[in-house]
Amino acid sequence: MATPRRLSQLNRALSTPPTTPDSIMVSDSKAPQTPQQQRLGPSVLTPPTSPHLSRWPHGTETQTPSSNPNHSSPTSHPRPRGNHLEPLQTNALPNQTEVECSTAPQCPFDIEILKDSRGRDAYFGTGAWSIVYKATVRKGSFTSSCTQTGPERLTPPSSPVSSLPLLVAVKTPVRRDSDEILRNEAKTLNYLQNLPHGPEFIVPFYGVVEQSTIVLAAIPHTLEHYIRKSAEVASNSTSMMATSPIIGTMPTWLVLAHKLITALAWLHDQAGVIHGDLKPGNILLSPLPSTGLDTSTDSSFFNYTPLLADFSSSQLRSTTTPTPNTLSAVTREYTAPELLSSAVLRNPESTATTDSDVFSLAVTLLVAVTGQMLVYPGSVFQRQAMATQGWLVLSHVRNGVGGERVARGGLVEKILEPAVRKIGTGRINAMEWLRMTEELAKTSIGAS
Repeated sequence: MATPRRLSQLNRALSTPPTTPDSIMVSDSKAPQTPQQQRLGPSVLTPPTSPHLSRWPHGTETQTPSSNPNHSSPTSHPRPRGNHLEPLQTNALPNQTEVECSTAPQCPFDIEILKDSRGRDAYFGTGAWSIVYKATVRKGSFTSSCTQTGPERLTPPSSPVSSLPLLVAVKTPVRRDSDEILRNEAKTLNYLQNLPHGPEFIVPFYGVVEQSTIVLAAIPHTLEHYIRKSAEVASNSTSMMATSPIIGTMPTWLVLAHKLITALAWLHDQAGVIHGDLKPGNILLSPLPSTGLDTSTDSSFFNYTPLLADFSSSQLRSTTTPTPNTLSAVTREYTAPELLSSAVLRNPESTATTDSDVFSLAVTLLVAVTGQMLVYPGSVFQRQAMATQGWLVLSHVRNGVGGERVARGGLVEKILEPAVRKIGTGRINAMEWLRMTEELAKTSIGAS
């Protein structure tokens, strides 16, 4: 990997969360969940969309509730009712003018980039637009006067900054055209963080340094890392069933699927935001607090809360402001096929859609079953060709390693097939997908 360019001197910060499990992890605190509460508790991925498709998702109606998302009419968060969640409210889309004009708050504390064993700036990872550095908070640098109120109020985790994190992730641009993309990402994160229940689905956001440098909570676990470790364990295990999802049992996979689909339904229907680049590396896993209960015999227990990260390709569903075309940076295998034509990729008006988000999350969940991060079998050229026919992804993966875990007519196929259909042939939306998954999960639990 090429050595990343070094940061210019200042209070340096980054955004791409860590990938090493050995890093110190700081995440928002969450109330403990028992295995019974977790089974179907609340639980993302997106690529761009064709310019020939409307930038406004199909059937979307403009809605203008309260001008302040923090003081909108009460919205109910999905709460468990046995094995069912109450429907997410969809009448709380934001006042778009306010969101588009808002600016992200300054980070309320000073940061210092850590050094690695060779004295170089330590970083979690790199991407097409940014480098994410490891940083600490300078003691005594926090000032409550930096905390804002109103539409731009900074609310990192589930509570205001009352204690400083030990480690943060600092996302900084790596090229000139990255600045605008990261500024837009910071605005989106600030907006999402201040929505009701936003911190339950989104990586905690602390603010910006110099507008285009983003400071986030450092959460070292990603779904990509979890899948890779699970695949490694499975390859050395003689007891794991070759037909079970690579991450463990079918009940475990169902819990993960339910949590992620819930997050996507919230993002689309309550927040009114399209993610644009959903894949395992952009989903962070925040460990659940210990309950003191023995969960070793509970086959459905998934010990993490998935959080959506990397909103550099995101956009508001009803925005009228042009956003930069970031499709050149997407991962082809996780991108909806309608976005992969050369005409779409070259068109500056091209953008992701809710439909493409659904497709990307479905492929992410499929990889959590097969363990194959490249999704498709074969050479790079074969994989690229298969990606352009993504609606056949379930058939393609059955011909590769891990394909035996995707049974024809099985539960995985029933949940994922409606989400990977060819555009225009009935691809399901996130809310319908959530309800369908709950019904299938209840049927599966009842039959087991």
